[in-house]
Amino acid sequence: MLRTQQSNECWRVDDWVSIDGTEAEIVYQGQTVARGTIDGVTADGSIIWVRDNIGDRKLYERCDFFEVWVPTGNTALDYKVSRTTGQTP
Repeated sequence: MLRTQQSNECWRVDDWVSIDGTEAEIVYQGQTVARGTIDGVTADGSIIWVRDNIGDRKLYERCDFFEVWVPTGNTALDYKVSRTTGQTP
């Protein structure tokens, strides 16, 4: 499943492959370290690029224990979850 844990406002995304173009927060050890748009994802989902609101772009690797959290109201992500798992969000 693409989404696993839910906070009051966000879902943690475990499968990074299908989140390209999604607004997200990058979390490390429980702290938000970046916010922006997922601007690229490797084919295996191990690396993402995030573009922040001023246009800076940064790379994050799953092996470094970063987490990606997306807003619960993200209808584009709900569509992607439905398409990839065949289940309704």
